[in-house]
Amino acid sequence: MTIERTGVVGAGLMGRDIAGLLANAGYAVTLVDVDADVLAEARAYHEETLEAELRAGGIEVSDRPAERIAYDTDIEALSDAEFVVEAVPERLGLKRGIVADLESVLDGEAIIGTNTSSLTPGDIAAEMAHPERVVLFHFANPALRRDIVEISGDEATDRALDIAHEAAGAIDREPIRLGREYRANGLSRLSASIKCAATWELLEADPAAIDTAARNVGFDRGPLELIDLIGLDVHLATVDNLSEVYGDRYAPPPEVRDRMEELVASDRLGKKSGAGFFEWDGEACLMADPEEPHDIQPILAALVNEGHRLVDDGIADEATVDEILKRGGDSEIGPFDLEEMFGTDALRETLEERHEETGAAVYDAVF
Repeated sequence: MTIERTGVVGAGLMGRDIAGLLANAGYAVTLVDVDADVLAEARAYHEETLEAELRAGGIEVSDRPAERIAYDTDIEALSDAEFVVEAVPERLGLKRGIVADLESVLDGEAIIGTNTSSLTPGDIAAEMAHPERVVLFHFANPALRRDIVEISGDEATDRALDIAHEAAGAIDREPIRLGREYRANGLSRLSASIKCAATWELLEADPAAIDTAARNVGFDRGPLELIDLIGLDVHLATVDNLSEVYGDRYAPPPEVRDRMEELVASDRLGKKSGAGFFEWDGEACLMADPEEPHDIQPILAALVNEGHRLVDDGIADEATVDEILKRGGDSEIGPFDLEEMFGTDALRETLEERHEETGAAVYDAVF
């Protein structure tokens, strides 16, 4: 079952890192993007920066990985690949077009992994002749610093799931096999819950007070910094994708949505534009010290609530949900660790109070 030739479609920040991980594992990789300039930037990154970034992520560098990566603007260059990961933006039509193109050029035995964070393999493969060859292969962001790949696929063959599992292990990421496929998988649903709850808390506190409180309880980054990190525009698009299945569970309050859209319109997209909720200096989020941290318990309660939803939906058991957040969020604690620390009754009471005050679905208690 061992694979040798791999590919990645999409040479953006995630795609170039996935290509780098595959190459570092010894696979031959072809990275495809329709934009030649983006490909050139990815090549420069691989040649000049990749090895240092791998080491910074605690990954042992394997003999000049950049030399195992080829670059092309034509998807037909992937015709001999045995495992291909699509890492294009979260637009269903775009992803369906990519997998259709891949199906037309790949060998019938080749497997397609999707790095989707807000759709499902089933959504993306729905129009394919052989949807069973598509499997979730979802990384946390940044891929080189977060030791996790989520794997699932309700229609995927055991072979497809096993090849994805094998590839994740080979690239030094921990494969987490989910019990069922759902939009936003496990990690992105946990992340969406705390981001959503944080936007509701913006009605009462400023971003620095909220995120400082999150850091104080052991999170590597606060939820609003996470929105800045992925981009406010991407976050809002993800919320809209999720609304098709989950309604307004992850939606910000209308006045905060308006504020976020104004930030996007003024090119305050977050880290990638140098400013969003916070100012950024390259990789550094410039967060002023608040007068005092905001009460973090409503956000933690929303996170624990989502953890229970994941278990109820058959996606993972409690221990796996904790592992997903710890690995994917570089967190010291998982949702059920938090429940043990803060107490089930206290967290449920917080949810009930916030739900009565706001009507927000993210606070609608399920435990």
